[in-house]
Amino acid sequence: MPTPPPVRQRAISLGDTTITYRHRISRRARRLRFEVRPGNGLEVTTPPGVSVARIEAVMREKTQWITTMLVRYARPPQSVIGAPLQSGAILPFAGGHLRLILETTRTGKRKNSMMEEGELRLYLASPTPQALQDTIEMWYRRQGRRVFAERVAYWNTQFGFSYGRIAIRDQKSRWGSCSRQGNLNFNWRLLLAPLAVLDYIVIHELAHLKEGNHSPHFWALVAEKCPGYCEQRTWLRQHGPELHF
Repeated sequence: MPTPPPVRQRAISLGDTTITYRHRISRRARRLRFEVRPGNGLEVTTPPGVSVARIEAVMREKTQWITTMLVRYARPPQSVIGAPLQSGAILPFAGGHLRLILETTRTGKRKNSMMEEGELRLYLASPTPQALQDTIEMWYRRQGRRVFAERVAYWNTQFGFSYGRIAIRDQKSRWGSCSRQGNLNFNWRLLLAPLAVLDYIVIHELAHLKEGNHSPHFWALVAEKCPGYCEQRTWLRQHGPELHF
């Protein structure tokens, strides 16, 4: 028989409601995982060989959680800044805050952005909403290289591991990752989160340099440096979708 595709669209009746979900098969998965994201609905990830009957039996056990999360994420998440992106807005940044100051330049005249004394000053020739958002995201990505390099270096003084390059990405479903070559990738949107949350992800990925999976040994290593990691994981689950402009 042909190998089943890694993702299938399915539907199940939970009470009076029919719910459509995506079934993703992953060889890296060790157990059933349920995730609800804004715009994507429910996704179930399983190791190969898990039957649909088993999946749906667990889903019926989790009916209340599934329906609650689907309702919560039915509406687009609010931005973490809680206000229009305009001059004077307060932007979270690596555990602190910056007041956004916009200045208009003549077309063809390009000036660098500046950050000083709690302000982020941006110069735009055409400060349209999209141009403003693109410029701010680009600035955050550039700053991410510096911030994550500093936080990785800080926490690795306590681990003493060897790692490769550090890259800043915009993953849709991951906050960080560690490759087999020891390269570390981080989502720039973590710069909008509290510093304790950002540090948890840094510690998480550094721990993967020693433990490649999510075994009890891995979580013990994380807990050693980040005793409150469960709180940070919960914060990301609840507020991660808000980390945008």
